[in-house]
Amino acid sequence: MAQKKNNMSLDKQVRDAIQKLTANGKPVTNQAVRDILGGGSFRDIAPKVKQVTAEIAAKEQAARAAPEMPEDFRDAAAAMWQMSWELADEIAASDRRAHATEIERLKSEVDEALANCALVEDERDGAEMRVQDLEMRLDEARALLHDAQLEIARLDGRLMEREKDIVSRVRRQKLPRAPEGPTENNTDTPPETEDDAQLDMFSKGKAGKKKPDDPEPIAAE
Repeated sequence: MAQKKNNMSLDKQVRDAIQKLTANGKPVTNQAVRDILGGGSFRDIAPKVKQVTAEIAAKEQAARAAPEMPEDFRDAAAAMWQMSWELADEIAASDRRAHATEIERLKSEVDEALANCALVEDERDGAEMRVQDLEMRLDEARALLHDAQLEIARLDGRLMEREKDIVSRVRRQKLPRAPEGPTENNTDTPPETEDDAQLDMFSKGKAGKKKPDDPEPIAAE
């Protein structure tokens, strides 16, 4: 029902546009009608223009029929009137026959142009659909990229914390251990050197030996 109303509305708009062009003395073309309508598809406009122009041509052809002669001149001028009209119609017919081939050629070009327009419009519709699909895929890719960037930032944070922990452990291992505290007995005693140790061992060895000339102790009676 809606489609039928749209067709009726377009038919009226096309008729009004053709009437306006005719009144202004401008040629009736698909492009001129489309310009008056403010746009539209040639696939829809062209058949309507062709139909309306054919109807107008038929009406004009019918209007070219010899009108009825006035009653006063019917008997005297009927033959002359008919002859004049036939002559004028023959001249017009001759012109129509001369342009018939050109008209057919132009019609073929129009049909071909309409077919090309339909093909271009189909390609345009397909391109628009592909653009929409690419935009959707681009939005999805941007969302995935955003998620990946967030994940990379999270992993970078964990990696930095891990590096700080490792550096802290290495530094603790390299720190020197604190020496044990001194005892009360050797507070004022200087550290023993290697020479002191050798002298001490020598003195202990001498104390343990007896000289040959030393008298043996006399036992008490």
